[in-house]
Parts: sequence; structure tokens; C-alpha cells
Amino acid sequence: MTTSHRRIALVCAAVCSVWACSDGSTGTPVQTSPEMPVGPQAGTPAATPTTPTGPQTPATTTPVNQGQNPMMQPAPNGAAGSAAMMPPPSAADPMLGAQSPDVKPGDTCSERRVSYTKPCSADPDPCNLKSGFPGDEYCLKPPAEGEGVQIHIGPKDFKDMADVAKYLIQPGEEFNNSVIGHIPLTEQKWFSRITVHMRPGSHHWISTVVDGKPEEKFYSDTSCGGTSAVGSVGGGQNLIYDNPPMGKPAPENEGLGRTIAGNSSLCMNLHAYNFSENKQLREMWINIYFVEEAKVTQRAKGIGIVGGLGLSLAPGNNLEETYEEMFTEPGRIIQLFGHRHVWTPRFAVWLNEKLIYDSWSWQESVTFNYDSITMNPPIATDMKIDGAISGPIDVKAGDKLKFTCFIENKSDKTLRFSNELKDGEMCNLWGSAVGTGISANRF
Repeated sequence: MTTSHRRIALVCAAVCSVWACSDGSTGTPVQTSPEMPVGPQAGTPAATPTTPTGPQTPATTTPVNQGQNPMMQPAPNGAAGSAAMMPPPSAADPMLGAQSPDVKPGDTCSERRVSYTKPCSADPDPCNLKSGFPGDEYCLKPPAEGEGVQIHIGPKDFKDMADVAKYLIQPGEEFNNSVIGHIPLTEQKWFSRITVHMRPGSHHWISTVVDGKPEEKFYSDTSCGGTSAVGSVGGGQNLIYDNPPMGKPAPENEGLGRTIAGNSSLCMNLHAYNFSENKQLREMWINIYFVEEAKVTQRAKGIGIVGGLGLSLAPGNNLEETYEEMFTEPGRIIQLFGHRHVWTPRFAVWLNEKLIYDSWSWQESVTFNYDSITMNPPIATDMKIDGAISGPIDVKAGDKLKFTCFIENKSDKTLRFSNELKDGEMCNLWGSAVGTGISANRF
């Protein structure tokens, strides 16, 4: 394992203890050409890589109920494992509204989802920023006083061009480095909900809570200049992430919570890119919602499998890269998402032989929750759209979690494991569970 790979593995091991995780990184800013076939994350790329021409599933698996909601049918004969899944709720259930805290009548988000590509509010500038940059509609209002705090990473004053300049990303640039945002707390608090909004052009975020108040700026590495870590609030790859949606946990998830330190700051590893012709901002808003310590009765464990560390795929070749890990304890999967880059149009996950997660957008690999009140879009592999089974997923010791990246190298370079959207690839599975977890690094 190279020094770079060891660094990635260490970062991943630290992040795997949180609810939702993202990939580690080498910490090297990279410059890519504007002709890279992608667009802002909130939209659709002009030239999205096509679907793999090979088999749609690993040769050793037999996914079931493709194109249908598996929860509406009995389990197939011989389906291994203990995926004890409750029927999904009715789509007409009034609780199924994964919307921003400031939702207004007429908003279009009607599903209970933990991740979205666009805001649920139709307000083009809910925070009245008038920044002059794309993405003002993604601004997130802070929690009500006493309910929580907001951590803001971005300009404090859009009239202060020196402040704005620290967060600019020029056309054609791509950066994977770190940035500090101060946490407005003087003492430790417990929290049960986190909501994150990012401007388009943000690829992933990995958080580390660090001691003290370092300067709020971007750093050239991924650890904010060697700060002292005291915790984390998670990670992900969605422009809008709200867990649990609207702050309403499923009954079986009541009591989930964790701590955030006082007198601390958030060191955010933020991978961002700009493939437009105009300047963009690297900016995000993180809301932390408090809960009384006495109400915290459950703690989640991480699912984090870093695959493809030894990847070497020549131009013009395809590869179905499959990884499999075993649960050693019984528990329940809460959340999953697959992380990859431009040349992997499909990321799929199986529990034993059952397809439970199917993602078709590399730009914003969808995050799915598995609980008794969330109805996920049904798996529809033939239609090449994001989907997952619905309902809680119980696992037992010995159950296998397997995932495949369907890689198509349509570039003119050999793809290796790196944090470059066009010139490198990754195949990482992240998530969380209760009672069990998985952490692994694989070549």
C-alpha cells in the first residue's frame, strides 16, 4: 500500500464511525480541463457515460424483483440472509414529506427522502444573499434559537471581495482540500439531526470536529493544517442532506444521537469542481439540531468499505469491480450510499443475493434510508434510475454485503484510485447501522 493509500485508509477509518460517510482523499488540488463531460451537480451532464454493456449484475448474484418494489412481494425461494423488511408506508401518508424546515405551500418535494439534488423550497434566495453567484437557492436558514446551531462555510459578507475570494473556484478548476468553519458552541451538546446544503459544484464532504478556532479559510491539505481532531458530524455526497428527514425518525430509530464538542470548529474536506464558464463559490450550510442527553438511547455504527485502491484500467476498457464483506454481529442497516466518479454510471449493492440499492448518477450518488416510514423509489434497473428496497433491513452474523461498480473508461487515460473526477476512479460504499458495522479497505 502506498503512502497515499495509507492516508486514505486512515481518513476512511475515522469517518466510518458516523451516520453517513464519504471517501478519503489525497489532499492534492487538481486542475482539470473545462471540456470534462459533466455539468453542475444540480443538473444533468451533457455527455453522461453510457450504461455498461456487460452483465448488469455480478456473475455470482441473482438480484430479484428488478423494476418492482421488492417489499410488495414475498421473498424469493432460496434468498439467503435475514433481511426482515416491513411493508413500506402508503405514498399518501402525510408524514412522507422530506422538506426543508422552512417549507412553503406549493413546494414540490412529496417523498420522505434523506437526499435531494435541488431545494424543496421554490424560493430563489431564501436567505436574501443576493451573492451574484449561482446557487443562492441552496442557502439553508439556521435552526430556531435554542433548537440548534448552524455552521457556515463561505463568505461572511458578499460586499467584502477579499472574503469572497477565499471561497471562489474558477472555471475549469477542481479542488480536493479542506476548510474551517467555526462551531458556535461553548459546551458539549448532544444532537439527533443534521441538515446540510451545498452549492452546485460540491462533490463530497468529510467532516472532522477540531479543537479551538483555527482561521476560517481553505487549507492545502485535507486536515486543515494538522489540527487536533475531537470528533465528527459525518460525511456525504449530496447537495441537500437531511437526516432524519424533517427531523422525524422512524419509531425504531428513536433515541439515536451523538455529541458535538464545545469550543471547537468544523474541518471540512470539501471536494469541489467548476466546469461552467463562470466563477462559482464553494459554500455550505450545516444545521445541527440538539437533543437532551437523556433521550439518547442508541448509537449508530459505520459501514465503510473503500474499494479499488489498486485500480488500473486502461482507456477503452470496462470493469465490473465487486467487493464483499460479512457482518460479524446482528443488527439493522439504517442508510447506504455508493461513491464513485465520472466513469462509473452504475453502483449496485446486494444483501446476500438480494439487490437493495441501485444508483445511476455519479454526480450525486443517492443516499437511501431503510426504515419503517420511508418509501424509497422502487428498483428499476431496466429503466436505469435510482432505486432501493423499502423498510427496515435486519441482518444477522454471517450475512454478506456485496457491491459492484460498473466502470467504463471512456477517457484517454489509465484510471487509478484518486480523487479526480475525470482522471481517477473510486468504488466506495458508505452507510450506517445499529448493532453492527463494517470497515474495510480493498484493492
